[in-house]
Amino acid sequence: MAKETPTQEAKQEQAPQEPPKQSASSPMMKKLLMFGVPVFVVQLIVIYFLTVKFIVPTASNQDGVATVEKEKEESDNSPDHIFVVKDIIINPAGTNGTRFLLTTIGIEVGSAETMREVEQKEMQVRDALNSILTSKGMEKLVNAELRAALREEIGQKISGMLKSGKTKNVYFSKFIIQ
Repeated sequence: MAKETPTQEAKQEQAPQEPPKQSASSPMMKKLLMFGVPVFVVQLIVIYFLTVKFIVPTASNQDGVATVEKEKEESDNSPDHIFVVKDIIINPAGTNGTRFLLTTIGIEVGSAETMREVEQKEMQVRDALNSILTSKGMEKLVNAELRAALREEIGQKISGMLKSGKTKNVYFSKFIIQ
């Protein structure tokens, strides 16, 4: 039998084999990432939807009643009505169909009776708008300073068609030249 040297025995006692710490915590970290994070995200989403569905509507309803009543009062005090002629597409004068104008025009009138008359004469109003706009060249349509004169001309033409009232203002909510 060979004698073991004390240094070899001491080395064996000093260095017992332990599993690496990294491998023990790695599965725990993987479980946390695979299950913990998605559960946390789902909880956040549920809390968000509960807040939006139940808490926010009750707060807005308290203020919403006053807001609706206020809007009704303002609309009762203001007898103005706006008739909207949507998406008129015309070719300006002198363009030979190579350019076009897309516009939406609002015509403000002072009473509900005049509003009904404008609604009944929608085709005549559209025809008048087409006639006025197609007679203008690109230089007049592009220049923003000349739009006030264009508004005035449209207002006078539409007022001449009406029996029960006159136009107050003309608005361009869309004015696209291509």
